[in-house]
Amino acid sequence: MGVLERNMRDDVGQPQGNAPSTDNGGQMDMFEDERERASLHRRGTIARGVAKRGLVAFLAFAMAFGATPAQLWAEGAEGIAEAVAQAAPPAENGSGESATSPAADLNASGVVANGDTAEQDAAATASGPTGKTEDDSTAGNEATAASTSDASKQDSAVVSAAGEAKAQPAKAESQDVAATCSVVGTDAKGAQQTWAAAQRITLREGSTAADLSEQLFKQAGLKADYNPNGSWGWALNSITSPFDSGRTLAYDPATGAYWQLFVNGSASEVGAGGYTLKDGDSVVWCYSKYGDPAPVAQVAATCSVVGTDAKGAQQTWAAAQRITLREGSTAADLSEQLFKQAGLKADYNPNGSWGWALNSITSPFDSGRTLAYDPATGAYWQLFVNGSASEVGAGGYTLKDGDSVVWCYSKYGDPAPVAQVSVTMEIIGKKAGMAQRWTSPSTQVFTKGTSIKDASAAYFDALGIKSKMYDQLGYWGVQSLVSPLDGTELSGAWSFFVNGVPGSQLDSDYVLKSGDKIVWAFASGDTVPGVDSVVVDPGAARPNWDSDWPGFASSDKVTDAPVPTKDAEAKWVSELKGKNEWSKGISDPLLVGDYLYVAVGSKLLKKNVDTGETVAESPLAAKIDSTSRMVYTGGVILVPLSSGRLQALTVDALATVWVTDELPAGPDGAQQSLASITVRDGFAYFGTASAGWSDSSDGYLLCVRISDGKVMWQHKNENSKGYYWAGLAFSGNYGVIADDSGTVSTVDPETGKTVASLKIAERVRTTVLVDGSIAYVVSADGVLHKLSVGTDGTLSELGKVTFGGSSTSTPVLANGKIVVGGTSTESFMGGYQNKYTYHYGQLAVIDAETLAVDYSICKADGSYIRQGTSGGGDVKSQPVVSVQNGETYVYFTSNNNPGGIYRYRIGDDEAELLYTPDAKDQQYCMASISVGSDGSLYYVNDSGKLFAVKGNGQRVKRYTVTFDTNGKDAAMPDSQRVKEGKAATEPSTKPQCKGYTFGGWFTDAACTKAYDFSSPVTADMTLYAKWVKKAADNGNNGGSGTNGGNGGAGNGPGAGAGTGTGSGSGTKGQQTGGAVAPGHKPTTKTTVSTKTETKDNKSDKKDSDKSDKKDEKKSDKKDSKSDKKSDSKSDTGAASTTAAKKSSSVSEQETGTNPLAIVGVAAGVIGLAVIGVFVFTKRR
Repeated sequence: MGVLERNMRDDVGQPQGNAPSTDNGGQMDMFEDERERASLHRRGTIARGVAKRGLVAFLAFAMAFGATPAQLWAEGAEGIAEAVAQAAPPAENGSGESATSPAADLNASGVVANGDTAEQDAAATASGPTGKTEDDSTAGNEATAASTSDASKQDSAVVSAAGEAKAQPAKAESQDVAATCSVVGTDAKGAQQTWAAAQRITLREGSTAADLSEQLFKQAGLKADYNPNGSWGWALNSITSPFDSGRTLAYDPATGAYWQLFVNGSASEVGAGGYTLKDGDSVVWCYSKYGDPAPVAQVAATCSVVGTDAKGAQQTWAAAQRITLREGSTAADLSEQLFKQAGLKADYNPNGSWGWALNSITSPFDSGRTLAYDPATGAYWQLFVNGSASEVGAGGYTLKDGDSVVWCYSKYGDPAPVAQVSVTMEIIGKKAGMAQRWTSPSTQVFTKGTSIKDASAAYFDALGIKSKMYDQLGYWGVQSLVSPLDGTELSGAWSFFVNGVPGSQLDSDYVLKSGDKIVWAFASGDTVPGVDSVVVDPGAARPNWDSDWPGFASSDKVTDAPVPTKDAEAKWVSELKGKNEWSKGISDPLLVGDYLYVAVGSKLLKKNVDTGETVAESPLAAKIDSTSRMVYTGGVILVPLSSGRLQALTVDALATVWVTDELPAGPDGAQQSLASITVRDGFAYFGTASAGWSDSSDGYLLCVRISDGKVMWQHKNENSKGYYWAGLAFSGNYGVIADDSGTVSTVDPETGKTVASLKIAERVRTTVLVDGSIAYVVSADGVLHKLSVGTDGTLSELGKVTFGGSSTSTPVLANGKIVVGGTSTESFMGGYQNKYTYHYGQLAVIDAETLAVDYSICKADGSYIRQGTSGGGDVKSQPVVSVQNGETYVYFTSNNNPGGIYRYRIGDDEAELLYTPDAKDQQYCMASISVGSDGSLYYVNDSGKLFAVKGNGQRVKRYTVTFDTNGKDAAMPDSQRVKEGKAATEPSTKPQCKGYTFGGWFTDAACTKAYDFSSPVTADMTLYAKWVKKAADNGNNGGSGTNGGNGGAGNGPGAGAGTGTGSGSGTKGQQTGGAVAPGHKPTTKTTVSTKTETKDNKSDKKDSDKSDKKDEKKSDKKDSKSDKKSDSKSDTGAASTTAAKKSSSVSEQETGTNPLAIVGVAAGVIGLAVIGVFVFTKRR
């Protein structure tokens, strides 16, 4: 039946098959009307068809000349929509091209009302006939829209309680009701947490909320304790968290919280067993107090990020995490939460031109690798939802419970990323009988289903580690591996462990799971080396942190920190060892960055300096002796160990980077490391002693290179004595040290050979104090010796003074005064029946020039410094000197009870006991004091306690200075931790990158502002390396031409003339090659991390930013153009790309003029004008 006949019969109200009316005249009038209407309709249809085809031709023409349809459409959408709208007859709104027609629903942004873009609709029109009439097509569109709407309503019904409440009742004949049920508990912090998302459950009519709840508990796998026959009917007692099996919530009499029942958003007035369900009900169990409102509806979805590694292979940057958000949240909200939780550095714009936009993400494995839109490959951060590329942006997608959201760096049209597993792998070898870390733990990504065997082979290959593996009779393993550190091949006892479980207890074809921790170790047994033993990791990072107290050294014992001058109190006390662990040694504490470090027995502890809490610990290769004078330098803590060993551990992770070997024992037993460490020019100098109860023998003096632990030289003491509490100091080019024979020696630091020596006493057990060419040495008999050190290393004594009965206290020089501890020359009888002679504890102040003893202080608070009448109280510690408000204060400890801190103001007649420990913590004390930036005092006594005494100031803030490769493959200096207001240290080694010259450190990635290393640091900051591309060896390339012009001629051997391409930078930031389909393309501008700053590059970038690919293929120009293209991108940061929309800000994008694009636009406009005239005339 034709259109005319069908329309006539419908309009006159005659059903098909009935005889026509007898009113022939009226029928003829109606016939004429209908014929006219049909004619108009057919003309309108033809006009619209022509308009569509004209539009397609316009778009095709524009695409051919480099401008994206989306952009052109955005620019001309209003005119197109108006032209097509005029093609429709005024009375036509329900047939033919109805309101559902794509042509009628275009808006200024180029989006069609049915969800397709204008480009997609135009492409569909251009594809040719589909076998359907226009009416059929329209009907199909309407049906699809209806279907989509229905599906949307169904989805909403599952998630939204409100939607359920409005759902239509079930058919009477089904006798069923459908309702949703959910459970909202709380997390460990008391915040609401969805324990079971809303599920739609169908039950028989007459079922109750109790029946619904039981079904939900079963389906969700919740462990719920309920009583179907309680005193008040069905009762819910408790539910166990699905996220924490140790967290079970029940009625809490302290808070009044319980499992409260909500129905359709209101607290139920009856119990669950007493409420009969109605179709569409929303039932929620919420752990809350009476009177609390209904919980906010929530959804839970997973989100992950898949980037690429340096070779372009997909790499999981953030494993899938399940995150709970408020109902109505978007994929953008979910993404922001993931970035925060995973610690990813993501650049996104919540208010971009097209809504929420993700610009770039920095690799968590390589801080110099930032991925953003790449115009060369078309790769960008693509959004996938439930395995499919999203048709809307992240901000436009509303989450449904259970959604899986993935950000994948890929090209348009690429499939969703293959399921992967992310594991950590490492190799622990062995050297000199000690476990040695060959590779640090690193994240490795494999395709889901990969076996441990295949993963191991791939891991070895990726790291370039030579391996020999065997696979015989169903058994496989590693026969040998070659060390990546020194090329040593280890064969034999190689074993693997997965999450600490030895491979012997696992299936030989074990399949990896995300989160697995895999260790290959050269060790026998079922224990991973390193759990309780030292693993050497030579490559561990060594961040350069500043230090308040880097170690036992006389030059550091004068402080300007606001230490307390009156009664002080402890801010915390930490127990380091038990009362019965007398043999366990404790070191003096170090203060580095925001932490305190102390060695106890065979462990190094890292503590929070504000609370005393141990935040990390690491095993030592051996125990320390009775004490250990540790030192911090260059990112590592140096710990002297028993048997004359030295161990270096990183300040941040406490990773051991090297350990020296044991020294030969002496006549009095193993070597003890009780001497001070002196650091100079990257080397550590220290001595040892084979010590008995009263004497020592055969000690060694060593020099160790701090970078790798190599012992540069070691010499046994020439006097057959040891270095006991001794320490070396430098005067000019020579080291000066004294030993247990009372001999002072100068040594050549290059060889360790003795240059000169001078015997000054019977014994010296202190560190030498040097002031220029003058050395001060305190001997054990209580005498201060003043020595001259010649430029050739010779020694001569200038004078001496007896200041006490004995001393093992290292002196301090402050304001021309020598301050030193010891015992008094006075004595008293005490002990059993007063038969023993004792001396009081004493602090002496001596003029450094004249050696006159200005003050000898033996009393504190009116009493002698002693242990009552049963012992003395010698001051063995090195004093700490503080100058405040013109006064000089001295702080020291005494080897008697109560083991507190004494304070003396120079000029007073006596000292005072500044801090007294609690009775249970009082003991003898030989330890020295460490001082924090806030004036806090830290020390230990023989009770095994570590004391932190409050200072009078605020602890200085510290900031991290990080060095960035700026996109290049180069080794960067370790980060620095710097005190507020202090300057960062300029790295001594310049980074290297093949093909580039290092151009300095800059505060911005664009390298526009050079950093001044003398300026104070006031916040965390990143410094970027500038790279300048090296000139090619075959002569300079020709300059790039302007649009349509020729480039300048190159010079040098092999030079050629450059040629302009005439392409310019494109209009409105569009990239060569056209746009990515809407819904998939990148939505913001991005920055290429490689940046250079030469003037030539800046002038070239405008002309060569988009060089013709055909020209690039020419062999004589390929290198030149590729170099220009790279440089121009470096300067500009890459042009912005937007989703089929005209940018509102020229400053956001590269500007330029493409002549062919202008011609295309002009042709399109003319075509539109012709179409408009045609349509207008046809309507007449």
